[in-house]
Amino acid sequence: MDDRQGVLAARHRGFGVIGTIGILDLAAERGLVDMREVIRRLRETNFRRSESMLGELLEKHNRAGGLK
Repeated sequence: MDDRQGVLAARHRGFGVIGTIGILDLAAERGLVDMREVIRRLRETNFRRSESMLGELLEKHNRAGGLK
């Protein structure tokens, strides 16, 4: 969940919270998406993200063999 108020409300009620990048990371770990393609496409949008975080994800999945 990326909406700050929604995150706070969920946490207040005891729910775990995961954002868009976290969902994509899990999907790549399970072989459901190609992380290189996901990141390429995210960079073409107005999605707010840290370039260093995207780089770290690419490295993580490259090391784990998760990039197709």
